[in-house]
Formats: sequence, C-alpha cells, structure tokens
Amino acid sequence: MIRKAYPDRFEEIKKSLYQSADVRLLENCPFVLLKKGNRVRTIADEIFEDTQISPHIVLETENIETVLALSAQGMGITFYPRMFMSTRQNLNAYKDSLMGQAGLNLFSLNYSRAHGTLAIGYHKGHYMSRATHEFIRIALEHIPSAAGLPSNADAI
Repeated sequence: MIRKAYPDRFEEIKKSLYQSADVRLLENCPFVLLKKGNRVRTIADEIFEDTQISPHIVLETENIETVLALSAQGMGITFYPRMFMSTRQNLNAYKDSLMGQAGLNLFSLNYSRAHGTLAIGYHKGHYMSRATHEFIRIALEHIPSAAGLPSNADAI
C-alpha cells in the first residue's frame, strides 16, 4: 500500500516509519478501519486528530481480523494491536509470515494513549466460580507477555 501511494519514495518512507511511525507519512494511503465505538478505532481517530490528517477510509468493519486480512490483500492501512499478535504461539514466525507472504509492513506506534493497563479485580475470600478462576489463569498465562510481565504475576 505504501509503495502504491509513494512509488518513488517507498524505501525512504518505510525507513522513516520504522524509526518513528509518524502517521502523517501515511496521509495519502487508504485506510481499512474498525467501526466507531471500538477501542482500536477510538485510538486511530485520536491519532488522526492529533496529527491533523483526514484519512481516506475505504472500508469500516466490526471485526479486527477482517481489517488485518483486507490490509494483507492490499486494500489499505490498518491498526492492529500488538497484544492480539502476541497471543499467537510464535510471534516472530507470525510477523515473518505477515511480512513475507502477505507483503505487510508492521510498524510500532509510540503513542501513549494506545497503551493501557489491564487489571482483574476480585474480592479475596469471596466465592469465585471455576470459570472465573480459569479466565484469570488463562489471562495471566497469555496476556502478560504483551506487557512484559512474568507469567505468574499475581497468581491466585
């Protein structure tokens, strides 16, 4: 997509994006975004507002995997949270697959409002269903890797 928008400056733009991920460099590209109301879309809209660009949105959908698949097909630029990628068994192999087979370029945004803290609160000593225990166990097993926390953080 970047190559189509900037055929003569592709390598320069790509290098700049790897260094700073300045969304203004993508202003002339089409975007495939989630529908308004989704947290990822809210962050995207904040980024567009902060950088004072009006994106050319070619499609909006409710499914995060759909925007990734459409982006992989060359339909447009999208925002895809690293947390969703980090739940894959082998993140590096997954990234390599996206970059090689689909021709995607993945850039990390250094945008403070795009990062958050996930917390699970519960009352110690109160009853918790087995499903709740399992949810917390699975969350601690899978999500901390995205935040750099040890997999046994605050285990029940």
